[in-house]
Amino acid sequence: MDWTADTGGLETVARATLQEQIYQQLRNRIMSGFFKPGQALSMRSVAEAVGVSVMPVRDALRRLEVENALVVGHNRALEVPKLDTDTLMEISAMRVALEGLAVERAIPAIGPADLKLLRSHCASMSDSIGSGDVDGYLGANWAFHSHIYRRASADILISVIESLWLRMGPYFRLTAADDRHLDNAMIIHHDIVEALEKGDAAAARAGIVADIEAATRDLTDWLMKNAGQDAAI
Repeated sequence: MDWTADTGGLETVARATLQEQIYQQLRNRIMSGFFKPGQALSMRSVAEAVGVSVMPVRDALRRLEVENALVVGHNRALEVPKLDTDTLMEISAMRVALEGLAVERAIPAIGPADLKLLRSHCASMSDSIGSGDVDGYLGANWAFHSHIYRRASADILISVIESLWLRMGPYFRLTAADDRHLDNAMIIHHDIVEALEKGDAAAARAGIVADIEAATRDLTDWLMKNAGQDAAI
C-alpha cells in the first residue's frame, strides 16, 4: 500500500519541530531565572501550559535533564537543581573566565545598532525594577548578556556559557528581590555599555567580572543564611 499517497506526502517533521520549540522555550526561561531552585516541572503541567500533548514535552525535558538543567527530585519528578556554596563558587569562576573572554571577543563586532539594543535592555531592566516586575527584569538581564556574548561569534564558547547560566539562572531570581543588588547591577550594566561604546576591552571585561562577582557574593550570603532550607521565594 502506498502510505505516502494516503497521507498527501506529509513528512514527519512537525513533532520534532514542536519538541524543539518547547525545549528552547523552557531552556531560555531557566537561563532567564523564571523558574525557582527546587521547582518541579511535571510533563503534564508543562503540556497544559503550552497546549500540546505530553510526548514532545517528555522529549524536551529529557534533553534538559541531559544538560543538568533539570535533575530527578522528589517522587522521581524532574526539578530545577539547587546549588551549594562550593558549586556556586566553581560556576562563578568559570563564568568570570568564559564571559570575560566572550565580551573581549565581541567588542570588534559591536556597532551602533548593538549599543542601541543594549541600552534598550537596560531601560527595560530599570522599568521592571521600578514596577516590581521580577520576570521582566530577569528576561531583560539575560537578553542583555546573551546579545553581547553572541556577538563574539564563538559557538562552542556560547554553548558552555549557556550551560552555566542554566545552573545559575534560577538563583538570579533570589538577587532580584534585593534592591541594593539591583541598584548596583544597573550601574555595572551601564558601565559595560559605555566600555563597549569606547571599544575598551579591559573595562568591558572588568564590568562583566564585577557583575558576576557581585551576584556571587550576594548569593553566597543567601545560601549561608538559608542553609538546610528550601531555596524558594
